[in-house]
Amino acid sequence: MNVEYILYETDSALVAQVHSPQMTAMLNLAGFGMAVWDETSLRPEEPFLYRSTTIPAFDRNLRSLSRKIEAKCLLAHVRAVMDAEEGIVSEQNLHPFRFPGAAVTLAHNGHLRDFSRMRFDLAEHVRPELMTSIVGTTDSEWLYALVLSQLADPFGTPEADELIDAIVKTLSIVRQVRGRRGIDTSSPVNLFVTTGRCLVATRFSFDYGWYPDDDPLLEVDLPYVSLWYTLGGRYVEHGGGWEMVGDGPTESFLIGSEPLTRDISTWLEVPEYSALSASLHDGVIEVECRDLDV
Repeated sequence: MNVEYILYETDSALVAQVHSPQMTAMLNLAGFGMAVWDETSLRPEEPFLYRSTTIPAFDRNLRSLSRKIEAKCLLAHVRAVMDAEEGIVSEQNLHPFRFPGAAVTLAHNGHLRDFSRMRFDLAEHVRPELMTSIVGTTDSEWLYALVLSQLADPFGTPEADELIDAIVKTLSIVRQVRGRRGIDTSSPVNLFVTTGRCLVATRFSFDYGWYPDDDPLLEVDLPYVSLWYTLGGRYVEHGGGWEMVGDGPTESFLIGSEPLTRDISTWLEVPEYSALSASLHDGVIEVECRDLDV
């Protein structure tokens, strides 16, 4: 599918979600990033990476590139900064994350409260060969390093089952550290993890609903972070809008923090505390939903 359709053309496209998201009051003004797998490109197993602190609506380079790229798999992210005092807007902090030599790429929607108190406890669970690849300041990059560290081979190409196991182990480690440090403030962890041939997305929150009485982010953060998907034959412009069509094998799959259209009737909401996986086999996408018991 042409990348421009996903980023710009639908009425709630990702670029529109920078300033007009449906499911949250947050503005996503802290940068944009994407990883694109293109079968016709050189070394198709490696994604094309693009990250910029520029607001994507004004990024002419992004618009021009998106018109030319046909994606087999696309992982794109617009970033919001929850804490203006601690949040740093820089290219190193933009999603998606992909360490040199790794086949797995990750984006994160959410945040770990009191992350600065957790960092050194988490370090003991990160493989030494991955520590030097952490160059930013975000909890998201550490979650990525933790997920890679739980794989049998952090530089291999895992299937969906192994990715889910690594994510569950990562969430368990974070829960243990939170307990050790006495951290119980609600912290959403919606992860999007992909190799370009399989993808796992989680809808999960630690200690949902627990906030200090004077928490400045309470009203913004209280709604459970959403996750939506649609699947079918093709995602096309139809009847003045965009929707998934086709009643045959599943050949197209879209998942995001919110639908790409204001009309959400053709989208399904991922259940809370679950992981949704999608794997490509012989041109057909197999989708499975599992509970997350962490």
